[in-house]
Amino acid sequence: MAGLDTKTRYQGIYARHQEGCRVEQDRPCNCTPSYFGTAWDRVAHRTRKTRHFRLINEARPARADLQASLKKGEVPVVSTISFADARTRFIKDVKNGTALNKHRRPYKPNAADDLESALNQVSDEIARRRFVRVTRAEIQAMVDARSTGPNKLSSSRISSIVNAIRSLYRWGKERELASFDPAKEIRLPASDAKPRDRVATPAEFGKLIAAVFETTPAERKEGKTRDRDAARKDALPFALAGYGSARHQEIQILDWEHLNLDVGGGELAGDEAGRKPGGSWRVIFFVKPLWEMLREEWEAQGRPTSGKVCPPKAQRKSGLLALNTLQARIHKRWEEQGLTPIGLHESRHTTATWLDHAGVSPKVISEFIGHKTPEYQLGAARITLQVYTHMLPGELERARVLFDKFLVERAADEPVPALSLNRASAAQAA
Repeated sequence: MAGLDTKTRYQGIYARHQEGCRVEQDRPCNCTPSYFGTAWDRVAHRTRKTRHFRLINEARPARADLQASLKKGEVPVVSTISFADARTRFIKDVKNGTALNKHRRPYKPNAADDLESALNQVSDEIARRRFVRVTRAEIQAMVDARSTGPNKLSSSRISSIVNAIRSLYRWGKERELASFDPAKEIRLPASDAKPRDRVATPAEFGKLIAAVFETTPAERKEGKTRDRDAARKDALPFALAGYGSARHQEIQILDWEHLNLDVGGGELAGDEAGRKPGGSWRVIFFVKPLWEMLREEWEAQGRPTSGKVCPPKAQRKSGLLALNTLQARIHKRWEEQGLTPIGLHESRHTTATWLDHAGVSPKVISEFIGHKTPEYQLGAARITLQVYTHMLPGELERARVLFDKFLVERAADEPVPALSLNRASAAQAA
């Protein structure tokens, strides 16, 4: 049963007392009331109320916003749906294509799964709250709690949760289930992501790939031999990432029907929807080491015309190779062999770095490694330069040699005035 509402010293602001408070007996309040504002709706001829706040100074600006909305003819949201129910409806709309992302396009299947996973991380206290009554303070408290302690999450995971909440409330506002986004101005924790500065030279990367085919000291001690087919299956994802710039999901769903070994190229996409017109897909070429490994795997699989290039080692519900498990196992092998491991995503950095130092233009590098952006969004080449390219040893001297060579070659094609003219020769020339 609700407690008593009493006027405050501020016009249109009321206090909601808890049941049993002594104010019901005309005595001084002995509870912690909540506060809400009211305003008259001239169109509907009724009083509208704001949601309840813990502080009176929070209810006052809410009442002002309510008055402004009514003046514009906007009807305040009165939905009683809970956060959990809104979350369920949102994920359903995301998966059936009704809910659109911020670019007004349907969510991809993997994006829908990421949203569902992130929203399931929202605390039970918030999930039980009415959707329109979740406050910024509650979201911030959840973020702060997940940033420390035994249940600590990474900064990137927390960011994913907050971004998912923002997407949920954007959907809710469009359907008049919410009037504001409590996650809009949340202060996120400092990034704890490790910089991806690990790149390998071509010789070092080749040595790492070759080491996958070799036995470790522990295996030699036990008299074990390394099966070449198994080793190739372990090495192929790294070759696709390092020589072909493939991402995790691109490696997992890559199908033989998307490759042409005769031409020496193929298509990469994060999901099948990406291969449709307007999807996010790209064409890559196969350098010799990658082509040879793909050819050998194709032969070993019986020259298939379709099927996963990198199938899972065991039956999995997803039907996809567990790349994180593979990466951890191969890193352990490299460490046992005295080598410095490299990650699959770091191998993509390596691809970009090699292309950059080979003299390939940033625009071409952006296209090759999949940094294509919509026409209205600039900066793909800049992202490539700032994030994905690093300096290899000796490249400053190599850059000098290349620049000298460039000047000499261009001077031969397009003669330019000599740069060593002194004043006398210059006057004579004049």
